[in-house]
Amino acid sequence: MNHPRYNPASIGVKLRPMKRTFLIALLVAGCSGSNLETSRGPNGETITGNTVSVQVTNATNTQAAFSLAESYCRDKRRSARFVSQTGNTAAYDCVKPQ
Repeated sequence: MNHPRYNPASIGVKLRPMKRTFLIALLVAGCSGSNLETSRGPNGETITGNTVSVQVTNATNTQAAFSLAESYCRDKRRSARFVSQTGNTAAYDCVKPQ
């Protein structure tokens, strides 16, 4: 026997938009996945990147950061191009050779 205030059909109607919103959010999150890889350099530097960009954190100097970025990009058949530096993190694009 159903409780007078409990209508299973009305709950389903209320949950459908929420389920739809949740599924759309999952789909968008999955599609925008950046496929980031994180590794460590020889002196404890953090190297985080994907096919098109890389960030090097805690390098001893700019030349060391560039060398690590260039090595990372070379594995992707690309070359490193300096973009910016904020604090102890240098950002590079991995560009296709021309």
